[in-house]
Amino acid sequence: MNTRPLLITWAALLVLLAISAGSALLPLGWFNTAIGLVIAAVKALLVVIVFMRLRRSHALLRIAAVTGVVTMALLFILSGADYATRELAPATYQQPTQVPPTFGSRSDVGRIGPVGGRR
Repeated sequence: MNTRPLLITWAALLVLLAISAGSALLPLGWFNTAIGLVIAAVKALLVVIVFMRLRRSHALLRIAAVTGVVTMALLFILSGADYATRELAPATYQQPTQVPPTFGSRSDVGRIGPVGGRR
């Protein structure tokens, strides 16, 4: 078995890991998220193609993998559309209040004794 492609992929995954960790430390704002998602997609693609051998697998397995990716993309698109079309409706502010306990009656508050009411 030729291990060269596996070693090259492993090295590429380590480089992408270092880039991902390094970019997380940089103050890039929203661009950090975009970089992280792109790096994650490239890493997932490398794992699927090389380690799972999806390129040389049976057609049914490739169809199942594509179906999963399409389903995930559809969920992301629908979630993004839902988030983008919602109106901002903040809740009204209520001053916090202390609620008295409602367990038992007021006559039972200080009583200590056996169950059944006798002392």
